[in-house]
Amino acid sequence: MKRNTIISLIAAALLMSACIGNSDPYKKRGSSGKTLEVLLVADQVVYSGLVKDSILAILHEPIQGLNQPEQAYDVVNVPTSSFYNSDIFISHRNVIMIFVNDTNPNIVNMTHDRWAQPQIIFEFHLSHRDSVAPFLRRYISTIDKEIKKCEHTRIKRAFTGIENYELMQKLRNNFGFEITVSNEYYLCQMTPGFAWLRKETPDMSIGFIIRTLPYKKTSDFEQAVILDNLDSSMKNIPGPVDSSYMSTERRVESATQRVEFNDLYCVETRGLWRLQGKGFLGGPFVNYTILAPDGENLIMLTGYVMAPGKDKRDYMMQAESICYTLYFPENKQ
Repeated sequence: MKRNTIISLIAAALLMSACIGNSDPYKKRGSSGKTLEVLLVADQVVYSGLVKDSILAILHEPIQGLNQPEQAYDVVNVPTSSFYNSDIFISHRNVIMIFVNDTNPNIVNMTHDRWAQPQIIFEFHLSHRDSVAPFLRRYISTIDKEIKKCEHTRIKRAFTGIENYELMQKLRNNFGFEITVSNEYYLCQMTPGFAWLRKETPDMSIGFIIRTLPYKKTSDFEQAVILDNLDSSMKNIPGPVDSSYMSTERRVESATQRVEFNDLYCVETRGLWRLQGKGFLGGPFVNYTILAPDGENLIMLTGYVMAPGKDKRDYMMQAESICYTLYFPENKQ
């Protein structure tokens, strides 16, 4: 089969299977699995040797924007027969299935919420073991995007029943929009067009900076402008000693890209923050600079983490997911 034909088949399969969903999602069981955990369904004849090493090299690639190397996913392998015979396995949230047979057509299927919700399943039907790593590499960006969507949904649902409605109402009154936060979060500062809220535990802190400002020109979405605007917001966040405050860490390169964000124009920036003045605190941040529906204002949502000596990947996923709960009350279902 010619390469162009194979690619066409794959694209068609992804497009068609992405439409497969559950018309009544509330009848689905809740999905299982830890944050950013991938269940890899593959028999040992496939998942061994150099093929296994190549798969793990792709799924374990370090995440951008952290101040220490942390792998993108935790991978749990189960053979095909074990997967289908276990309610726990088939209800896992993030599933990659690899089937190798010399009669397979080299296609990739993507299915949402087949056995649980939220759930994303990728099925690789390949004719040879040597195709596994190249096909996985080809679709890793789509896999990343879809798994993050599942994580966003899962974290939002975890807040059901424990929302901090008082804080959410204050945000609504100040900005005209809300984000969903649990009652673990509290308000630290609020002025017109600005808010700082956070969650504190003995081991870590997750904070949010929310700011609105007029949209002037397209360069407002360039990385240098975004970081400058973020620095002007972070100056309001005091450090633990007098005259210290947060700022972006410019000595380390940040990463900026367009992302899908609730049907709004959005640029995501990931990088590190540091303490200016006395002290050595710092950590990762993610910023979403969004063009508001009125087309006249920018919304800047920034989540950051401080967790000295701790892995930060899962905390950052929580911060990212909360940003994605942004909604405008007039559009709420």
